[in-house]
Amino acid sequence: MSDHLAQMAPMPVHGNTDDPLWRKLWNAYEPVITALRRIPLVTDVELCGGMFGITAQLTDGSHLWISSVEELPLDPTEVEGWHVRRANEDNPTVDDLVYNSTVDGEDSQHGNNVVPLVQAITTFVAERRLAPQLIDVMSVQLDAVTKDHRRVSRLVQGPFDDRDAAVKAYGYATYGLLEDGWRRIHAQGGFDWPLSIWELSGEVVTVYLAHVGQVIA
Repeated sequence: MSDHLAQMAPMPVHGNTDDPLWRKLWNAYEPVITALRRIPLVTDVELCGGMFGITAQLTDGSHLWISSVEELPLDPTEVEGWHVRRANEDNPTVDDLVYNSTVDGEDSQHGNNVVPLVQAITTFVAERRLAPQLIDVMSVQLDAVTKDHRRVSRLVQGPFDDRDAAVKAYGYATYGLLEDGWRRIHAQGGFDWPLSIWELSGEVVTVYLAHVGQVIA
């Protein structure tokens, strides 16, 4: 399966992106930031009043504040565990502890490990539907073996972000093979992930609906 169409959340838009300090922090915490953008959450580095932290915007107007024991250090190797809260500047009643791997936190065994941090955030936003919706992107693909045993692969149609349109395109492609005299020797997947194998004069063709990534709805 290819993820070449997988879409990350866009970059933040503000005047700090050319600030050397902002860029230094963005690059230093790139593993965390990129993982959050793949959820996909619009993620930023906060420089407010010398308090360094990572923010991730949620779909209900709230946000995640990602820090450490206090603010984030300039050097990520000095992080003493991660502390993540959900807050809303317009609604102070929104105050959820999402993850705490600092020394006194319930996740302290993970320390500054990024993997359980991202897993916890992913689970939190998924359960509450606080991340933008992702749509599967599909295409109709063809793989063939010619008479002289050469392999041929090509995109037939797509990509599609609508499953019905993708399945219809698959139907047109296979009907074209039938009209040209190809014999179907195998079929599977129904209307979910259709795949069929066709034969004609010693050549074999496989036509299938392939998942090629996701885009933000």
